[in-house]
Amino acid sequence: MENANEFKDDLEDISKTWEQLILLSQLGSTGIDMSQTKTNFTNLTNELIENLTEETLEKVINEMSSKSQVTVDIVIRNLFERTADIGFLATDEDIRVFLRDTESLKNKIKFHENDTDDTLYRTSKVDLKKLNIKMQNRFEEYTAKYSVYYDVVLFDKHGTIVSKLIPNENIIKTNDEIIELCKTTKDDYIETYKYHDFLPEHKKSLVYSYKVTSSNNDEEIIGYLSLCFKFEDEMDTIFSNIINKENKEVLLLLDDKGDVIATSDKYHIPCGANLEQELNNDYKITQFAGRDYICKTCKTNGYEGFYGLKWYGHIMIPIDSAFTEIETDINIDKNILYSMMQNKELFKQKFLDIPVRAQHIQSQLNRAVWNGNIAQKSGGNSATDFASSILREVRKTGEKTKVTFNTSIEKLNHTIVFSLLNNVTFISSLAIDIMDRNLYERANDVRWWALTSTFQDILTKDFYDENDKKSITNILKYINELYTVYTNLFIYDAHGEIIAVSNDLESKIVGSKLGQDWVNKTLRLADSSKYSVSNFEKTYLFSNKETYIYGAPISNISGSKVVGGIGIVFDSTPQFKDILIDSLPKIDGDIKKGVFGLFVDKNSKKIISCSDDSHEIGDILDIEDNHFQLDNNESKSTIIEYKDKYYILGISCSSGYREYKSENDDYKNDILSIVFVEAGDTSVEYMLNEDKIDNYYNYNNIANSEIEDVATFYISNKWLGVKQKDVVESVSIDDIETIVSMDNDHHFKGTIIHKGNAVSILDISSFTKTTTSSNHKEIVIINYEGASQTHTIGILVDSLGEILKIPKEFIKPFEEHLIGGGTLVESIIQPPKDSNTQSLLTLLNISKLNKLKG
Repeated sequence: MENANEFKDDLEDISKTWEQLILLSQLGSTGIDMSQTKTNFTNLTNELIENLTEETLEKVINEMSSKSQVTVDIVIRNLFERTADIGFLATDEDIRVFLRDTESLKNKIKFHENDTDDTLYRTSKVDLKKLNIKMQNRFEEYTAKYSVYYDVVLFDKHGTIVSKLIPNENIIKTNDEIIELCKTTKDDYIETYKYHDFLPEHKKSLVYSYKVTSSNNDEEIIGYLSLCFKFEDEMDTIFSNIINKENKEVLLLLDDKGDVIATSDKYHIPCGANLEQELNNDYKITQFAGRDYICKTCKTNGYEGFYGLKWYGHIMIPIDSAFTEIETDINIDKNILYSMMQNKELFKQKFLDIPVRAQHIQSQLNRAVWNGNIAQKSGGNSATDFASSILREVRKTGEKTKVTFNTSIEKLNHTIVFSLLNNVTFISSLAIDIMDRNLYERANDVRWWALTSTFQDILTKDFYDENDKKSITNILKYINELYTVYTNLFIYDAHGEIIAVSNDLESKIVGSKLGQDWVNKTLRLADSSKYSVSNFEKTYLFSNKETYIYGAPISNISGSKVVGGIGIVFDSTPQFKDILIDSLPKIDGDIKKGVFGLFVDKNSKKIISCSDDSHEIGDILDIEDNHFQLDNNESKSTIIEYKDKYYILGISCSSGYREYKSENDDYKNDILSIVFVEAGDTSVEYMLNEDKIDNYYNYNNIANSEIEDVATFYISNKWLGVKQKDVVESVSIDDIETIVSMDNDHHFKGTIIHKGNAVSILDISSFTKTTTSSNHKEIVIINYEGASQTHTIGILVDSLGEILKIPKEFIKPFEEHLIGGGTLVESIIQPPKDSNTQSLLTLLNISKLNKLKG
């Protein structure tokens, strides 16, 4: 794993430097022991490498699990609709009439085949051919609407093929087991994926079959019907929407024996191969064709109680490319990233502890080096200079170690954030894909039901009575019982008057006249392949709530004239919400905290659905316009501020499914799927917790100058110093007893005990006129001359700086009479001419500090 390996290599190089410095430190009598610091950094290194590795692996296995799960769940959702199709089409009255008429004509042909006068024989054969052409045309109409099927086969009660969308003169009768299965099943369909003798050109085919009875109320079997699903075509579509070619992954569908029945790359892993599965663990290392792979298998979650043929989604990625990542710049504001890192739902606590611990180790090292320099005192001899040089190198190496840690932590954060952005985009694209597929079925349903012969016959009449209306009502009720995604189905005449409904609770609208634009548009459609859809708006047809109503024209039998229309009221509120809920990430079945999804109209910004109660349907989504500017099938992710929170957004624009919403479809309605993942609170402010050790004055040619050694430190943005000879040492606030605080606004903070002596502690932030808030971590203990003896006083500082050698001519006394007496500054240090340091070092007045404690 590249990031982990780079970090490991860098730390190994630094470790060698530590070994050298530990030896030099002992030779140079620096007075500090760095072995524990090295041990601490080594231990933390191992933890960070482990975390980098773990997070990189987790990113990969999460993506693998999602993709293998989606692969099988998407196809199962699709096949659930197929079970409804076969159940309904097997009750199609035209098919029943055809089977009866076919049997009658066949009997007539057989009876007259030896007659001297063969007129009836010949006319019956012609009639049978015409009848078959008519049924083939109906099958063509059906597959034009439901384009997921490539063939429809109708058998008589003996298994003889009586009509087939794609005729095959060599196939007359089936001996397939589906006939016996259809006879005995108590289900509403038979689903088989295998070789079927009536589809000899396919080694295996996915077929939905069911018996055709004489009527809905009579169980007498008069034939059998099979719908042949475009399985390979469907799987290619699913794979193409999910696959990532960069890491050479292969998506697969396996049967219950582990055999590949669909593959995203037949040249990589072909159909028919038998593979090891991994259902119980996060991943498995496996081999195939002499190559190592990481794999994951998922069983379907099912849909509406339908689980299909016990298929599994499976993914395999070659080990050598599994962790390949395209470098992508993620420019996140530091305040947003800091806020995100406080979110325990996104960042694990052990990740957050590492930079804190690295900072603590560095602070301890800085303090040890600083105190080591203080202990050297002024002397100017070669031993002292050598020790100071070693200490300076120790500090630089510590800083280099910390920078390496910070870089690696940034890469870790990058991996986590990149994974979050990728994941939320994947979820949004999944949700909109399911929505498009769902609405594709609605467009199919309404167009097919419009071809119901009974509807055509009755609406063609000049007058239809109550029995006609009852007949239509019964058919609508039967359909609605099978297709529960609709709250109501209704038929209206050429004038827009509703004459029948499927839902008894909506019977009050019978006799009312429809005047909506979509109704008029429907009645003007002369093509049975066309349909209409209302705007997503409130309507009395859906209890004055927002929904889509799909419509299709009903023509007379010849198709020459539109005689009415059918409308289907989609139960959008629960259906859309369920799609969002099913798509969102969950823990133990519950949607992750802080996550919700929306469907939003791209042009109007109107909310169509929400996965929870945070947004009302019909409201306008108030986010920036650029988030709505996506093309069809385009996705993006970003981080925004919304309602006092930071959210990771995944946004995907609809692209339709098959011919639905395609370039050839008149219907255009762009919907955005937007997934919100709460990332952090906008009230959380970024706190800079790093030591400021970049300031340094290096004076040249000072051999003949009188030198003052100055110990420097920082209080907020101020670089301050005191004479080294006046400093005792620095101690960490964490290493001493709690300071007894007086008034929070008072500079005197109480007293501590240091080496048996009472030390007054001062906060001089207000006297140094700092421009940002202080974050005290250290106490610098200073000597001052009292009336009879030396005493000590402590001042709170944020971090420690360098110990500098300053030529006394560069120390400029502060002109107090010009500025007043309210300052603690004694002198200003004039920087060397070639200094690149932006900060100005000022020297504090010890006697004035002493007066503050009184």
